Amino acid sequence: MTGFPVAPRKQPGFLWFATAFVLAMLLTAGYARAQDNPFRDKVAVITGTSYGLGRELALLAAKNDMKLVLVDMRPEPSQQLAEQIRSQGGEAVFVEADLAKPEQRPQVIDEAMKAYGRIDYLFNNAGYSYLATLEQMDLDQAHHLFEVNYWAYADLAQRVIPIMREQGGGTILNVSSILGMRAAPPRMAHYSASKYAIHGLFQAAAEGLKEDNIKVYIAAPGGMRTHISKHSVGPEVSEGDRAADWEDPAVPARDIFEMIQQDEVVFNPGYIGR
Repeated sequence: MTGFPVAPRKQPGFLWFATAFVLAMLLTAGYARAQDNPFRDKVAVITGTSYGLGRELALLAAKNDMKLVLVDMRPEPSQQLAEQIRSQGGEAVFVEADLAKPEQRPQVIDEAMKAYGRIDYLFNNAGYSYLATLEQMDLDQAHHLFEVNYWAYADLAQRVIPIMREQGGGTILNVSSILGMRAAPPRMAHYSASKYAIHGLFQAAAEGLKEDNIKVYIAAPGGMRTHISKHSVGPEVSEGDRAADWEDPAVPARDIFEMIQQDEVVFNPGYIGR
């Protein structure tokens, strides 16, 4: 007798096993991705986040699921950036501080600890240029430059060291310049001197903090498209934006995130290192 073919009965056990297997694979893949990202949920303090490299470092940190403390003396751009990061599901707070004023620096670390209870990364990035030859130097302006470009770096680093030591480690990244490694034009002598000072201090600190699992880096990029020209001061300031044709700061930012996972203390991010 001819009849219609009968479909085999589905096995509930097999269906359950297949579903469980797929879910397990998805969970494993998610866990692997989390393990592959060493920055996830780490707390980063970044100075000078309103423009240029600092802003790009903050955007990249947020993309890597870090918890951010944005620091700048110009509040509006960094406040907007913090709001943008929060609207996209990230975590970010803003601290307004003029790093040239020593009395305002402690609040940076205090607010970070108040917000998150720990600090894993300090990105010392804020800075500006005072353009004057040695003969043209105004001592007060030269001192002001060093307060921002050097002493603020040293001060904030000194404040995070005991925090990082207690929590088992951390990373301090200091943004220098290729002009901290090579001769500078005469009008950039003071800017260059502040960058050379960063190399001297933090290369020594890198050696001294090894046993505490605190890594110290010095990134020395070339010229980047930032507001450094717009915010420059001094008798050698000229018309126009000298940084207009320089490198996109997003490129050195990516290199910095790559290099702070390695062991080289001093490196040149961006085109200057290629």
